[in-house]
Amino acid sequence: MSSVVLFSSANKQGNTAQVVQALAQQVSLKVINLDELSITPYNYANQYPQDDFYPLVETLLSADNIIFASPIYWHCPTAQMKAFMDRMTELLDVSHLKPKARALANKRGFIISSSAQAEVCPIFESIFAKMYRYYDMSYQGNLHGDFSSGQANIDSNALLKFAQQLDAAKRPCNNATSITSI
Repeated sequence: MSSVVLFSSANKQGNTAQVVQALAQQVSLKVINLDELSITPYNYANQYPQDDFYPLVETLLSADNIIFASPIYWHCPTAQMKAFMDRMTELLDVSHLKPKARALANKRGFIISSSAQAEVCPIFESIFAKMYRYYDMSYQGNLHGDFSSGQANIDSNALLKFAQQLDAAKRPCNNATSITSI
């Protein structure tokens, strides 16, 4: 199964990047740094200059697993990640793009997060869970890095379990699994 990670962080080598790198040692990932792309913010007129949005959507459509990876800033993902999520609204607004929105259905959605808390913030998680549900995707769960000690202590069992979820046979799943022991 192919897995695409949409990564965004103010610190490109920070805690969230460490979790993504640890996962990449377990399973094949295509990591895309949203902060290096040009994504025009969503607007109601749906008029956009040429940017990286449409090629990125095509990449997502070719993946089985879509993973959003962001540190938790004030209960939310990074501004760049939120801007991309907002722009995805265009897929629902423009008639010739609606088939692309429908093509997201039944894809598997995951989250990678990091913070100074032992568990993922429920507000943060619900942003993604609701977005996945809106596009009729199957939210599979999250891998959360707890960096409250200032050290990266990644639980190899939690990481392995998450990696196994990515490689699991494609099947609908309504029960998300939170993996918070990193």
